[in-house]
Amino acid sequence: METDPLPVDRIMSTDLVTTAADATVAAAANRMLDAGVGAILVVDDAGRLEGLLTGRDFVRLVRENEPHDETLVADCMTTDVVTVSPADPLDDLTDLIDGTYSHLPVTEGDGTAIGMLSTTDLTGTIAH
Repeated sequence: METDPLPVDRIMSTDLVTTAADATVAAAANRMLDAGVGAILVVDDAGRLEGLLTGRDFVRLVRENEPHDETLVADCMTTDVVTVSPADPLDDLTDLIDGTYSHLPVTEGDGTAIGMLSTTDLTGTIAH
């Protein structure tokens, strides 16, 4: 018996942790630590995705620069972000999230961020 593929919106996290591009990296890092997440969505005032700030970005920042209190998110966020749609079948994304990406923002057609799909979310589907 074949089952329908599980769509992204069934397992994505919807409790979004966001920041603005003009926020400081220190403020964004504190938000991430407080929320216990490994990535933060960078959005504009309308909630449209502008970038993503991850632990990898912090490593790159420390390696390439001398970070300071005034370093802005815009100066070190990833802007070439791979996104997925809420209706995308999870089966189609396992190659992306298996080693290449640990976080995939979920966006509507207009670029509005509505969720995050992470390796932790995948783990949760197996555990249940």
